[in-house]
Amino acid sequence: MTPSVSPAVGTGVPAARTATPPAATGQPAPVPATPTRISAARSALRRRLEGTPGRLRVLALLTAGACLVFGLAAGQAFNATDGALARAEANTAQLVRIQALHTNLVKADANATNAFLVGGIEPASTRADYDSAIGQASRLVAEAARAQPADGRALSALNSQLVTYTGLVEQARANNRQGLPLGAQYLRNASAGLRTDALPIVDALVTANQLRVRAELDNAAGASAWMLFGLLSLVVLVVGMVWLARRTHRYLNLPMVAATAAVLLTFIVGALVLGGVRGQVADVRDGPYAATLAVARGRIAGFDAKSNESLTLIARGSGAAFEKAWTASSAVVQAQARQAAAHSSHATGLADAWSRYVKTHQAVRAADDGGRWDAAVALATGSGASSSNATFDAFDATSSRTLAAVGRDTADGLSAPRPFLPFAGVVGLLVGLLGALACWWGVSKRLEEYR
Repeated sequence: MTPSVSPAVGTGVPAARTATPPAATGQPAPVPATPTRISAARSALRRRLEGTPGRLRVLALLTAGACLVFGLAAGQAFNATDGALARAEANTAQLVRIQALHTNLVKADANATNAFLVGGIEPASTRADYDSAIGQASRLVAEAARAQPADGRALSALNSQLVTYTGLVEQARANNRQGLPLGAQYLRNASAGLRTDALPIVDALVTANQLRVRAELDNAAGASAWMLFGLLSLVVLVVGMVWLARRTHRYLNLPMVAATAAVLLTFIVGALVLGGVRGQVADVRDGPYAATLAVARGRIAGFDAKSNESLTLIARGSGAAFEKAWTASSAVVQAQARQAAAHSSHATGLADAWSRYVKTHQAVRAADDGGRWDAAVALATGSGASSSNATFDAFDATSSRTLAAVGRDTADGLSAPRPFLPFAGVVGLLVGLLGALACWWGVSKRLEEYR
């Protein structure tokens, strides 16, 4: 027998180590890997959705979710309509404000040119009318900038043009008081600059605000599309009740029936209300709002015509271009007066008021063309009942009253439905929430039978 040899201590050869069983060390044996939390959750969810109880849980989720979707959609429909009407009303007010600014600019020019015909120191009343129109224009620029920040840059540019215009008018006056012919040129430059530099800015602002109003009116009319989610919710609820009846052999589940009836009733009432609002928006768009635009355009064209009447006389025989411009502006007034009358009964007297001024203008032109320039100027600048100023002032007063009336009708039409719309939105949300709770409760009652 060969004896076993142990390595000597200190020889550098390690002694063989014998593996120690885990039990000998007192440590627990390794445990096999367990499923992750996500896997466990999936398994638990899968078990909860198995069989009829699982399908009942899915049904509860679907029907409750359908009710919640309906509530959110109904609330959004009413709130979106209210917001669109509020913005449309604000943009309409801004549009009227810009058109009033436009009117005051051409009104100031008409007063300036009319006063220039007198020569020397202009009549105090005409100068006061000019100062009032310029002051109103400046105030409206500031108000419009505060009301609609998006118009701020254009209004700043317009204000600069207004300063330039008033400076040229003052130079024209100074020369006219001294009897210098240079004053007429300054006045022509002022009027030309107003039309080529300032008024195009106002036209762009009018167009921008018209687009804003149109977009918001479309939004108000289209917000009712949110109610279409009600049809989807009703389909889910009806299908759910039919499935539940077949599965449980009980034809009525009272909580689900109540939820479906509440959703159906809210859907019908909401659709009718929003349909009425949509019809009212269409009436406003085609009625007082259209009349407001037409009257404002007519007033602007009217003051432009009055200004060109004076410029024709200032030109002393070489004002054919100004008379041509007068004719074009007069045609605009007549067309807008007819359009305004077609959309609002308030505008029926506008065309007659303009016709009376047209007859006076024709008398002015007859005198001037007949070589009686002084008589033409007297008729254009006088204050008698048959003078151009008197008949035009009558048109100014009539169109101003008409514009105020149709503007009020527009504002009233847009604001009338708004008070109850937020309340209706809250009711829609509550119906959706309560319907969801009722569906969950109704299905849970059937689910308890399987426990």
